[in-house]
This record gives sequence, C-alpha cells and structure tokens, in this order.
Amino acid sequence: MYNSREASLQTKRRLYALLQRYQPIARSDLATISGLTRAAVSNIVKEFINIGLVEETDKAGTGIGRKKVLLRIREEAINLIGVDLGRKEIVARVYNAGGKVLKSEKLSFTMVRSLHENVMDTKKLLKNLLSWAQVEGITIDAVGIGVPGPVDTEKGIVHSAPHFKGSETIKIKELVEKDFAIPTFVERDVNAAALGEHWFGEGRHNNSFIYLLVVEGIGAGIIINEQLYRGAHELAGKVGRFVFPAADDNEKLCMLEEFGSEISALNIAEDSARKREKGWLYSVLLKRSLGISDLIEGYRRKDTSAIKAVETMTYYAAITVSNLVLLMDPELIIIGGDFVKVHSGFVKDVHTRIKKILEGRPLPELKASSIHDISISLGAATRALSEIITQKKHPNT
Repeated sequence: MYNSREASLQTKRRLYALLQRYQPIARSDLATISGLTRAAVSNIVKEFINIGLVEETDKAGTGIGRKKVLLRIREEAINLIGVDLGRKEIVARVYNAGGKVLKSEKLSFTMVRSLHENVMDTKKLLKNLLSWAQVEGITIDAVGIGVPGPVDTEKGIVHSAPHFKGSETIKIKELVEKDFAIPTFVERDVNAAALGEHWFGEGRHNNSFIYLLVVEGIGAGIIINEQLYRGAHELAGKVGRFVFPAADDNEKLCMLEEFGSEISALNIAEDSARKREKGWLYSVLLKRSLGISDLIEGYRRKDTSAIKAVETMTYYAAITVSNLVLLMDPELIIIGGDFVKVHSGFVKDVHTRIKKILEGRPLPELKASSIHDISISLGAATRALSEIITQKKHPNT
C-alpha cells in the first residue's frame, strides 16, 4: 500500500544526502539533480534551515544576473557514534554531520571471540564515548553499528554472523537502546561501508556503484540510483558465498571466500613460510600467528611467501570483480578493506587481470577506497544520520 508519509520522509532523506554530497549548492541546482520541483526543494530546505540542519552561505555566480544562494550542511547540528564491530577489533568513533571524527575508542583481540562478547565490549566503548561527549557538552543523537553477517536491519538483529566463535542470534539494537536510550541502527558491515563511500568517499559523485569489501569474508555493497540495494531477503551482495563445485569432488561445493579472503591469504602465507622455513614472515611465525598487518609488512620487505599470498589475492579479487561486471555492469567498483594498503599498485594489478579475464569487454572504473580505514564506522554513522534527520524538531518546540 502506498504510504505518503514514508514517501515524504524518503524524499527528505534523499535531498539531505544530495545536499551533503554536492554542497555548497543552490536550490535550483539541487532541484535539477534531484528531479524535484523547485517549490518542493524550497519547502524541504526551509524546514531543514528552521530545525538547524542546513544554512545559507555566501551568494555565488557571475555576470549581472541574480546571484545564487548556496546551501550547506551545518556539521555541528548532529553528532553520532559509528561502530565497526569486527571479529578481532572493535572501533567506535564520534562523528559530526560532516563526517568529521571527533573522538575514537578501539579494542583489539588476539583471538576470535563470540559475537556476544564483542557486543558487550562495544557497549563499554559506547559508555566511554558518551561520558566524553557529556563532558564536552556534545549531544549524541544516534548510534550506528556495522557488523558482519546477516542483519535484520529493521529490528537490529544479527543472525549467525560468520567467522565469530559459535553461532548466535543477538538483538543488538535492543541491547544498546535498553542501556543508553539512544536510537540505534544496525547495518551489515559492507552495506554500511557502501553508504560511507556514497556520502563521503569515492562514490560521492556516482549515483550507482558497487563497493567490494575484502576482509575475513568477502561482500559487496550495492548502490543503485542513490539507494542501497538489499535484495528481497537482505542477501544482496554476499559475493563471498558464491558457490562452485570442487575440482576433486563434484558433490562438494566451495565458496569464493575460502580462496579470496584475508583469512585464506594468511593461510597461504603461513603455509608457504613454514615450508620454506625462512623469510621475514617465518621469523614472525616463530613468535606468534600472522595478522594482515604482517602480510602487508612482509610484502613491503619482499618476502616470497607474502608476495605469493598477495598474488593469489589479486587473482581472486579480479575474478570477483569480473563476475560483478558481468552481473551488474556497474560504472564504478570501489575496493575496500585492509588489502588496499598492501601496496600502491594492488588495484591496478587487479584491473590488469580483469582485462585478461573479460577479453576486451567494457570495464568499469576501479578505485581503491580512500576511507577504507573508517568506511564501516563512518557508514554506520551515515545510516544513523539518514534516519535521524527526519526526527529532528524545531529548537523552539
């Protein structure tokens, strides 16, 4: 059934997002980009100005005609906490409406733990940041949390997140809101990252693109016509779960992330180093297990085992991107995750392999994420921001 109120809220969210992406911008240009009438844009902008979300800046223009009044977001109007709830690391940051980091808290773990344990520690970080905000006189309007695994985004429930210890269903939204009484929104990590890229990163001026996240698993966040595409059952973009038959057993199915994730890269590097019994990575293995930072450092040191693992990752990243090209034919694909730091030419090497795989077919623009280190937490905050802007009231009400 058509819901006029929800349609109105969606229009406001879209207009705010466009203003964020293209600011400073005139009302007339905003109308052209959005496809809305100037009257509709003016009415929504007037409401944003009245509640303090947007302000007018200096007039701009050339010639003798009327100067345009430019609009911009009031960055201090809203403050949010964005959380990257990972498997071995949890990062929580306070952001303003302009995507500026005001404060950060982080916890790291040597071993993978249960999702419940990480959620409990997330609450500790939130408590620390809320205490800091209170001292600084900053109001936190909402919390956004990006987490791996299947997410019921409406209820804020995570079901059986992969690569954690055990298999649990956690009502994250309920747990956080019960303790802190702050609106909380939970998003799948790669979808959050795609939103962060769309508002603040490489996808800022693209209405449609794919964000490929390569971490312990592999996922894709899909933006189509300025909207996050989730799929009928919120399964869209789970490219790491693409299946194919094993070479030695037709009854067995393999998943892509068994070969192309950070975990598989570390396994390749570790196996190679142990067999060679020499090299920088081997010296690390004599003390402890490898982490992705070791692989990056090993590649910088030209360690043979690290180079082998990176070449394998490059190959599987190229396969993944090639399949996305054939499936979606996007104009832009952004690659995120720690692997974009492995060396400056990683994305270029992936692109070279894609050319060979697709044999002359048109290719999208391929970019490394410029905000890969904060894209999930920033994107989680962005999700919260997109929700909270329709709940702001006039300061005198």
